[in-house]
Amino acid sequence: MPVTPLHYPPAYLIKTYRETFNLPALVVGSVAPDVFLIIDYAASRTMGRIISHSLLGAATIDTFLSVALTVFLYPSLVSFVFRLDKEKVREKCRLSVLLVASCLIGCVLHVLIDSLHHEFNPLLHPFITESFDILVLFNDWVLATIVVHSFFLVLLISILIWETLKGESSLEGSYSYEY
Repeated sequence: MPVTPLHYPPAYLIKTYRETFNLPALVVGSVAPDVFLIIDYAASRTMGRIISHSLLGAATIDTFLSVALTVFLYPSLVSFVFRLDKEKVREKCRLSVLLVASCLIGCVLHVLIDSLHHEFNPLLHPFITESFDILVLFNDWVLATIVVHSFFLVLLISILIWETLKGESSLEGSYSYEY
């Protein structure tokens, strides 16, 4: 998805309906393939989207990157931006099997969502080097991109409204970010 933040809603929904998963890891995992793409392109201008947007890449390189980002960068960044207790965030981001599994799920979800609407889908790379377009909605990647972006934008706005209303109705009178 060219608009990386639109990958957030599935992570939020997974955490909402399956509380055992780790939200920071799901969120970082859901954007990691695009982060890897940027890093790879900046470093070598090579086939970042091929590796980072394949299922094999999601299960290996993207998951490794998202685990590292979740453990080492996420606590400082989120604590600073949202003015949260850094130690509480760091505690949620401690390395664990659940954190790794949540990163993996986020990465795989990103790749699967992108395979619904991209012009080129290296989903099965390196086993199949051609674009794997069976999942492209309507068999038209332009229309599919419009539909997928619109759907996830509406979902993101709905989540933001929901969280804002939930925060305003809390007994403390202040918004508290739940993990």
